[in-house]
Order: sequence, then C-alpha cells, then structure tokens
Amino acid sequence: MRCGPFSFQEKVVDHAGWETLVMRIVFAWLMWSMLPVSVAYSSQPVPNGLGYLVDLTFLSDADSYMTLRMGFGVAVVLFAVGVLPLITLGFSSALLIMVGALENSQGAIGHHLQLTCLVAGAMWIGYWKRGSGALMRHWLFPSATAQSGVMHLAKLMIAVSYVTSACVKLIASSGGWIAQLPDISLQLIKTHANVYYDTLWPQTGWMATDLPYWLAEHPWITRIFFSPGLFLELLAFAALWGRRPAALIGAGLLIMHYLIGIVMGLRFSAHEWLLLIFLINIPYWIWRGCYKMWTREPSV
Repeated sequence: MRCGPFSFQEKVVDHAGWETLVMRIVFAWLMWSMLPVSVAYSSQPVPNGLGYLVDLTFLSDADSYMTLRMGFGVAVVLFAVGVLPLITLGFSSALLIMVGALENSQGAIGHHLQLTCLVAGAMWIGYWKRGSGALMRHWLFPSATAQSGVMHLAKLMIAVSYVTSACVKLIASSGGWIAQLPDISLQLIKTHANVYYDTLWPQTGWMATDLPYWLAEHPWITRIFFSPGLFLELLAFAALWGRRPAALIGAGLLIMHYLIGIVMGLRFSAHEWLLLIFLINIPYWIWRGCYKMWTREPSV
C-alpha cells in the first residue's frame, strides 16, 4: 500500500556503490573503536552467551590478544573496501562476540557491544546467503545488489532490536510501563549514585539533585515526556519501508538517545552510530540535496 512518498511494505533500498562503501568504512571504524586495547578478565565465573560453550579466558593473554587484534585491524580494513567480507567480517564479528561474552561472564551484563555484534552477525549471514551457489568472484567482491541486500539485513537487525526492547518493557511491566513511568525517578537517583561511586565526583547538578523529585511530583508530565520513546521503538519496523521512513525513524531514535543521555547520563554511542550509518544515512541526503540543486532548471 502506498500513501504519497511512503510505501507501507518492506523494501530493499537499491544503494549506490559509493553509499555501501561509506557504510562499510564507518561500520568498520565503529567495530575497531569498540574492540578494547586489552582484556583484563582471566576467568569467567558466571558464563554468559558463548561463554557457556567456550573458555574465553585465552583472550586475557596479552601476546595472543595482540595478535588477534592486529588481525582484526587488517580484517576491518579489507571489509571496508569490500574484499572477502565472508572471511574478514566473519573474523571481526567473531572476535567482538567473544570479547563481549567474556565481559558479560563476570556476573554483570553490559549492552555496549550487543547491537554492534548483532548487526555484524546479520551482515555476515547476508554475505553467506548471497554468495551461496554464486561464482567465486561474488565471494571475493560482492556485487552492488548483494551489498544493498546486506545493508538491508543490518537495518532489519536494528529495527528488530528496538521493537524487542519495547516488547520487553511491556512484558516485564505486565503492560503497565507507561503507568509506572514516574518510578523512573528512582532509576535517576540510582544512575547518578553509580556515577559518584565510580568516579567519586559529587553529582550536584539539577539533573541529579532536583529532577528525580520533580518527575515523581509530576507523574502525568513524566508519562507524556517519556511515552513517545516506547511508541517509537514499537514502530521501528517502519524503517524497513524505504529511505524516508528509515531516516525519520533513525532521527527519532537518535533524539531519544540524546534526551536519555541528558536526563539519565546514559550514553548508547554505538547505537547512535548504527542509526547514523544504516538508517539516517546522512551522506546520501547531502548528495541528494546537492544533486537537486545542481540539476534544477533555471527560472525564466
């Protein structure tokens, strides 16, 4: 079904070769920036994820990890230019997943690597499926059509993750998440307390001292302010309808993260970069604006 410029059905955007190149370059940089310089954990007391199956403590060996990290650097560069993505992205995503699993096997769960690893894994599956039964050159240098299909899988994984997040909120709260929103004031106090105990820097700003109590005293304003984020996550699947819906959903989610960062002091920088790379796709809109300006017919 269509309504004006929007089509309410899933659409694989036909990205230009330069677009997918920019996406791969920035995503390769993101993966590299997310990989720690060293791994400090020499045990996995509470195995999580891959840690259930594999002893990942070998990553704490400095020499072994340095070799793996150097290989990771070579792999992301080759992936960025589009060479052997099945191998280069496969190795990169596997190492990121192992590092993340080891970090999460210490008794506390972190989310900073989660979406990046999911997107990398989805893209690797896309390259594998697109290359199955194809000529060897498609395994070495995937076509532009194949690259667009892989980028669509990245968008799909991002959308699925946000919809899942919204569903978890509703399920965990038995459907009462919006009604319980004023309780976020307790979360704010906890967050700022954690910052203090981590850094020993007194949290004396208005956000830390007055805002939690103001939110608790104005429950309906709190619900009105925070509820749009839930509906935006629930509608994240609309990003699969084309360029415009992807850009609008991506921009909305980016603003949501920015506001969360201001109010709660929680940053999801990897999520923000993934939204910029795959949904918002700023280079395309700059190119489109310049192209329209250059090709506009002069007025008579």
